[in-house]
Amino acid sequence: MPLHQYGGGVEPAEYGTWVTAEQLRPLPGVDLGRVPAPPRTRTPAPARWAWLLDGRVHGRPATVHAEGCPSATDRAHPLGTMQAFDALARPDTTACTVRDAAEALLPILAHGQNDVPAAGD
Repeated sequence: MPLHQYGGGVEPAEYGTWVTAEQLRPLPGVDLGRVPAPPRTRTPAPARWAWLLDGRVHGRPATVHAEGCPSATDRAHPLGTMQAFDALARPDTTACTVRDAAEALLPILAHGQNDVPAAGD
């Protein structure tokens, strides 16, 4: 069945995130030295992160939202950052993409997962 019949679709989007120099890795075989780049504007990190957890509703998974997210319901309750990570580690919880929850939390949660040696290594 075509995707448009489900009411979904794919739209291009631009995302940004904060990373440390240690998290950056070159792309093997790719020279980006001659690629023009727009001037960088610095987006400051928020003074404090605040998260909300919306519980499971009608079979949908629980969702972590950034504070102030218009997608959060009035049933959402506040979380600290470590509580948000703990919630996202559960398979029945997702991160909202409307505000900063997915952009800020998921890269940190996934960081280093590819560096973990397999059992028996």
